[in-house]
Amino acid sequence: MSVVFMFPGQSSRYPGMLDKLVDLHRPNAELLAWASDVLNRDLRGHFAESAGEQAFARNVDVQISVFLANHMVLRALEAEGVRAELSLGLSLGEWNHLVHIGALDFEQALRAVEFRGQCYDTGPRGWMAAIQPIDGESLEDIVREASKVGTIEIVNFNSPRQHVIAGERAAVEVAVEQAEDEHYAQAHIIDRNVPMHSSLFEVVGDRFADYLRGLDFCVPRRPYLPNRLARFIDAPTPEQFVELLSTHVHAPVLWRESIEAVVERCPEAAFVEVGPMSVLHNLMHRKWVRNRKFRVDSREDIHAQFVATVDGLRGADPGRQACTPS
Repeated sequence: MSVVFMFPGQSSRYPGMLDKLVDLHRPNAELLAWASDVLNRDLRGHFAESAGEQAFARNVDVQISVFLANHMVLRALEAEGVRAELSLGLSLGEWNHLVHIGALDFEQALRAVEFRGQCYDTGPRGWMAAIQPIDGESLEDIVREASKVGTIEIVNFNSPRQHVIAGERAAVEVAVEQAEDEHYAQAHIIDRNVPMHSSLFEVVGDRFADYLRGLDFCVPRRPYLPNRLARFIDAPTPEQFVELLSTHVHAPVLWRESIEAVVERCPEAAFVEVGPMSVLHNLMHRKWVRNRKFRVDSREDIHAQFVATVDGLRGADPGRQACTPS
């Protein structure tokens, strides 16, 4: 059994999660203090549980907090000897994936995530909605009809029956109503400001590309699995990183295909969600992929959940002997 780390995106957040992860793994306090110095702000104070949802009022704060939380969980797992040679990240989580595979150092990634969030905050406005259960073909029909009202696209292909749409508010509202009325699907508005991964954000991607060209990307130690392509790239160039990460801002997330690419390469892979909540863990229903799956976080008792996950992974091969050659 090979361990595969999954880093979640910015929907995986809640007030007080950083303090909880400091309590879980005490060295995370030093990481949080250092990150505060790098960004010249009091991150622990800003993201304290007492701040509530207001701590996430700006997208830049959402991105910074989830990126840090994911890395804190990674540090806690690796301190217990749980390691992985393969990983992938959903949307924002791809930046944790970049750090894990050695394509970019943590400080540069942290600064890039901050700038990415600032770009998002000044980009075009729009809505995003998660819809399930619904198959891709039915949702495509709905989106085609709603596009008569305004720009709207399927932006996350998360599982066979869970997708995310994004675009102009009026079009998203029409699509949500039709999905609920005609397909008995459940829709949840996940953002009322930022239409991530839609063509509306192309201007944001162009701005971000200029920043990306200044980063020191290097050949990673582990395979790169970008959301844009849903296939492994074993020796990506700096130019490829810039192109894939900038267009990622305004192109669909191919999460379902990415998971399937991992399973094809590692049939016995055990997937571990490395971050807050259990969004990615819950997407992996048995009718889709039957691999073992683990989560680290729990709103009730993260310590007990963490111990249970570590115990469940002990003895798992951190190498890739169960994987087919690249």
